[in-house]
Amino acid sequence: MALKFRLALILVMLFSIVNGQENPTIANRLQIKLIGNVPHPVTNKAFRRSFTGIYDIGLAFKVRLFSGFSAGIQGKHVLWRTPDNKIPGLDTYGQFNGGGLCLTYDYPLGEVTVLYASVIAGTAQMHYYGLSYDSMPDNFQTKYRINYGELEFGAYFYTEGSFAIGLQTSMVFTNYGFDPYRLSLDEHKAYVASDLEGSVIQFNLGFSVIYSFLKIRGPS
Repeated sequence: MALKFRLALILVMLFSIVNGQENPTIANRLQIKLIGNVPHPVTNKAFRRSFTGIYDIGLAFKVRLFSGFSAGIQGKHVLWRTPDNKIPGLDTYGQFNGGGLCLTYDYPLGEVTVLYASVIAGTAQMHYYGLSYDSMPDNFQTKYRINYGELEFGAYFYTEGSFAIGLQTSMVFTNYGFDPYRLSLDEHKAYVASDLEGSVIQFNLGFSVIYSFLKIRGPS
């Protein structure tokens, strides 16, 4: 009887601890997030017909503000490539390196699940290499300075302590009007004027790893 009572007491105590656990996103002030996406070009037909996304990786550091809002900084590195099914025999890469400010709203669902939405605004450099050409045009250019904005939605789930695994989707909007003629890509593929219309926009889908830390003292 005494053993059963003790076991029951231990179970009640464990249940109380688990039930009283606060979602780490609410309980902590700081958060680091490692992001990995597969990028897909959406607009600027010339860019979409020329390049395939290899990866889009990022690192974010955020500080919790109030009422579910947090703000911080986020870096971004994207790699694009000309595959054989788009431009056969050409091995050209486009490298996007940038960073900016992010604002996030987190909506906890219970003790381990969080839904969120983020807005990121930043600046980046697009650099092309591995180009091949017979003649160089007068306006030949391999590096471009661009501005971008990103709208991201996702969810993450705490698996152990303050570590969480997430999944997300996002749209990246830029002011970059891709021009294949400036890279001599027209020597390898035919383009028409309408292919150059619009700025480059990409769609992302991927996973992330999150770590929340620095406990908030007192009411959160």
